[in-house]
Order: sequence, then structure tokens, then C-alpha cells
Amino acid sequence: MRISQMASSIEPYQAEASVADSSTCPGSQCQFTFPTVPAGKRLHLTSVSAQLGQVSDVIVLEGAGVSYFVTKFHPDLGYLTTPVSLYYGAGQTPTARVFAPNPDQHTSLIITLVGELEKL
Repeated sequence: MRISQMASSIEPYQAEASVADSSTCPGSQCQFTFPTVPAGKRLHLTSVSAQLGQVSDVIVLEGAGVSYFVTKFHPDLGYLTTPVSLYYGAGQTPTARVFAPNPDQHTSLIITLVGELEKL
């Protein structure tokens, strides 16, 4: 395969989801839903970043048939940026959960997924 053909079979992917106030999440579980992987494509997720404040130390990525835990490097940090390698097939919807047990913390939560959509 020539490089020009290979380059056209891969598209950049970036999606962001947010919750304005972590204290409003039902059952202390903040849910994030990202766009469904289009037919004929596969998503290779390569990075996840998030603003979590002091609400939580972990994000759980789901929707690929596994639960993938992404943690902050240190609990005092309010954010995380981590390389990952996780695949989602056509028709699968990437989701994330953040456990936010303290209703007194009113924190804006933001999660950004970055990767590549590969043509099958």
C-alpha cells in the first residue's frame, strides 16, 4: 500500500464530553457518552485527558467490551492526561464513568478522547 492510500484510510478522532456540576450526577456516577463509531470504521483510542478536580481519581472507559480504568498520577492533581491503546468496533459507543461521591463538591468534569478512525 502506498503512503497516500494508507493516510487516507485513517482519520483523526477527538471528542469531548462534560458534566457542568458533579453534584448533580445520579447515584454519584457521572456518565459521559461519545459519538458511536461509524460503520466500516474502527476507533483506536490513543489518549484520554480529563479535568476531574478533587472529585475523583479515576475514569472508567467502557463500550469496547471491557472496563478500562484510567487513574490520575497523583490524587492532588485536578486533571489527568494518559496515553492508552483501546479499540472500539463499528457501532460501538465509547462511554466513560466518574464516581463523584461528595455532593458538596460542585466540580465541572470534562473528558476528551483522542485517537484514529481506521477504515476497515
